[in-house]
Amino acid sequence: MSKETGVIEIRIAGLSEGIYEYDFTCKATDFKNPELAEPGFCNAIDVKVVANKTDNDIIVDIVTKTVAELTCDICLAPLKKEVAGIYRVFFVFDEPGSNTEGFDENYRILDRNASSVDLTEDVRETLLLSKPLKVVCEDNPKCSVYHDGAPASPEDEPEEESPWQESLKKLKKKYH
Repeated sequence: MSKETGVIEIRIAGLSEGIYEYDFTCKATDFKNPELAEPGFCNAIDVKVVANKTDNDIIVDIVTKTVAELTCDICLAPLKKEVAGIYRVFFVFDEPGSNTEGFDENYRILDRNASSVDLTEDVRETLLLSKPLKVVCEDNPKCSVYHDGAPASPEDEPEEESPWQESLKKLKKKYH
């Protein structure tokens, strides 16, 4: 029976102390996660892993970058936006008699005889956390949230302002 390897896995067997850099390119479908299989994550995902190995631990920094295809929450216009995420994980080598209570989820116990570290789940979480909660376009003239002043053309001018638009303008003047 063969052991399945992770999408993002670094080999640590035989590494001496020092800093090691790894670059990976993958697709969202490689993670077999429905949240990442959304149309927004259809481009290549660049993952950079920097591992700093010492005698007692390995500190791993994960940086993810991709261009997500999203839609504006206000005007529903399609837009592409670069999303990036950073995550740090501490792997502490298991020592006989060591007390591991009180470690949070960023600290993980690692067997001294481990041959590799699977970072697939950490990269997946970093990607999910890098997805913006609110997506708005700033350069679309049809989306009026970030545009103030006179309209670009006469047909862009609203015929009549509703009461909520008037109160919104008053609030804007009050706080600007």
